[in-house]
Formats: sequence, structure tokens, C-alpha cells
Amino acid sequence: MQASIRNSLALLLLGSNLGLFAEAETAPPPAAPPSGAPSFTPREHAWSIGASLRRLDIQADYNYEIKALAPNIDIGRGWVRPAWWSLVEISLMLGPNGQRLLDSPPLDFIGTGFRFRAGHALPGRQLRSPGGDLGLELGVEYNEWIARSYQDRTLSDGSVSSSWVVRSRWIFVQPALFYSLWQAPRPQGHKPEWITTRIEGVVFSLGFSVPVQSQMQASYVKAGEKQSVTDHWQGTLAFLSVTSWLGI
Repeated sequence: MQASIRNSLALLLLGSNLGLFAEAETAPPPAAPPSGAPSFTPREHAWSIGASLRRLDIQADYNYEIKALAPNIDIGRGWVRPAWWSLVEISLMLGPNGQRLLDSPPLDFIGTGFRFRAGHALPGRQLRSPGGDLGLELGVEYNEWIARSYQDRTLSDGSVSSSWVVRSRWIFVQPALFYSLWQAPRPQGHKPEWITTRIEGVVFSLGFSVPVQSQMQASYVKAGEKQSVTDHWQGTLAFLSVTSWLGI
């Protein structure tokens, strides 16, 4: 009697184990992670500091004309994606200096501007290629200049020209070509090697500033009488800029 009970229990345990083994054999394997999925979320933002050189070739009525180079310093905040980048900048204009308009003493220029820029790699390309990236860039800028004289000028008729102040306001559209070099992206996080300050990339841009709207207001004293002129500048401004993107 006990032997038959033991045999029945053994058959029951064997049947259970065979059932579990068969279920394990027929169960689907665990799903694999999708191929190409990124292993981390990259940092997409950076500060920027750069310099640009602008070639002024502008004219206004009264034979006012400026042909000179104007250096600028640009500071901003940017975002980098796989195929495009964008940048918001504040520009500080540091010249030209010693320029003369008709009847004016030497004038020194200074100004500030606000600019938005965006660039996209060529079709079918992405940024961060080992050999660098070529692309198209488009910007919009608003800036104001002011030029002052710090000395007098004696004219050919013996009168004295002094106290010059020339104010200019511009809105530009800026088409350009760019070439960029980027380092590999770093993950978001707080590890020391991820937050150490470094140069994330460098962007070189070559283009034109096309005036959409401009205004020029000049005031000065000539032969003891105050004079004023209001007009619009015409012409183009070519520029070359170099921008370093700083990961901080």
C-alpha cells in the first residue's frame, strides 16, 4: 500500500516537472532593446563667445559715406541638435574709429545689437562629422550705433565744425555659409568629466548683412549754429565671424 502511494507521488512530481520544462521551452525570449537607441541624453546647450569683423560700405544723402572695418564682440547662448544649431547673441561694436563724414572731425563709433542665428547642415548631412560640417545660416539682427567727435575741425571757408553726434539704427537679415567643428556630445548629468568647462565647438560664418530698415540722425555745430540731418543709410555689410561654444 505504501509502495503504491510513493509510486503515485513520484509520477505526479515527474508530470509537474515535465509541464514546467515544456512551458519554459515554448516561452518567447525577452525583447532586445531597439538597435541604434542612444545610451544617454546628450547636452544640447552651451554658452558662446565670438568675434566678428564687418566691412561697412554704406552711403546716405549729403555725400555721407563710410567704408571701413568694424570689429564686434559677440556673447550668447546656443543650442545644438543633430543637424542644426541656433544662437541668441548680444553684440558689442567697437569701431570703426577716426572716420569722417562730410565736414565732420574724426568720428569714433560704438554700438550694441541683438541677433538671432540658426544654421543647418547641408541636405543629408548631420553635425559633428570628423572632418567638419558645411551648412547654410540665416540671422536677424537689430542694432544701434552712435558716433561722436572729440575734437573740432576747421573747414576751408574758415568756419569750425564740432560737437558731432551720429546715431544709426538698423534691422538686418543675414544670409551666410558656415563651417563648424564639434566635439562628441557629453551626457546630461553631474559627473566631473561631464561638467568640466570645455570648447564644445567652433563655427566660422561668412555672409552679408542686408538692411531691411535703417535710420541715420546727425547733429553738429557749424559756424556757431546747430545743424541736424535725418536720412537712411543704404548699402551692404559683409561679415566674417568666429564663434566658440563653451560647455560649462
